[in-house]
Amino acid sequence: MSSAVRVIVVGAGDFGARHVRAVSLLPEFELVGVADRDRSRAEACAEAFGGRPFGGLDEALDAVAADAVIIATPPGAHVGDLLLATSRGLPCLTEKPIVATSGDVAAVEVLPDEQRALVFPAHVSRFLPGFARLVEELGASPVRYLRALRRVPRERLDLHGEVHPAMSAMIHDIDLVRALIPAQLRSVTSSQVWSDDRRPFPQTVSAQLLFEGGALAVIDTSWTMPHARQYIDARLEVATDDTFATVSLPGGGLVVEGVDGDTVPDIELEGEAYGIPVGALATELRQFAAVVSGRADRFAVTCDDALWSIRVALEIAGQQPSR
Repeated sequence: MSSAVRVIVVGAGDFGARHVRAVSLLPEFELVGVADRDRSRAEACAEAFGGRPFGGLDEALDAVAADAVIIATPPGAHVGDLLLATSRGLPCLTEKPIVATSGDVAAVEVLPDEQRALVFPAHVSRFLPGFARLVEELGASPVRYLRALRRVPRERLDLHGEVHPAMSAMIHDIDLVRALIPAQLRSVTSSQVWSDDRRPFPQTVSAQLLFEGGALAVIDTSWTMPHARQYIDARLEVATDDTFATVSLPGGGLVVEGVDGDTVPDIELEGEAYGIPVGALATELRQFAAVVSGRADRFAVTCDDALWSIRVALEIAGQQPSR
């Protein structure tokens, strides 16, 4: 393998295009292909950032040599590409949720250990500097209480509103709970409310996760922010026996005032400094490259972590009340 990881990005939509741009700027990667079932989108990304365009992963794998795959298609399409990539021995960084249904979870669970080990869940919130430092500060202290609050711009419902919030925005925080509370989960309850009756899924969801030993995690997610001048408004509160910590995710370190209100640019998730990606997405991609190339032993998020989060999210989605 050359020093640069040869990668194919599958999916050239909203987040796929972000991956394409990021890997094109990072020296750890060589972008060899961009695949999308809408070939025109793949062609546009390839023209802007490099690599060859393809209509699907199978076509790309037959045409170019690759060391790894990044899967950023809609969640319902993940499992097919994940199974294809790993069956060929290729590590795949897969956007969350890595699969979308209980049947897909079962299909991944029965894979041989060596094939599952090739699945790298892209839970990017773990790579935010504030959260990574929080983990260091807590050390081995058991978490007794955790509260995650996340507000998402209402207008992004048109992009993500086709799935239950537990399987989109909330799954970020479910994964952070998994990272901080490794105890056995005892019960999951939730309250769910519509603010827009035209939508198939509730816009506000509050979930309570109770663990063996008494730890409690409360996750509140709402798609009610009335503007998109801030990517998200999210906060995590964590209590141990002798520590209470609060971290904003992202941190909102830059505020720009204007006549139409304050804007909080995203500088922690996809920040750049002089054309070099420096945000959490870049850190996630760099760790992926380090593991693929043998310079690191393990990825921060395991396949088992991702499947646990999906099972919890599906349980919350299954508690959606009738209207």
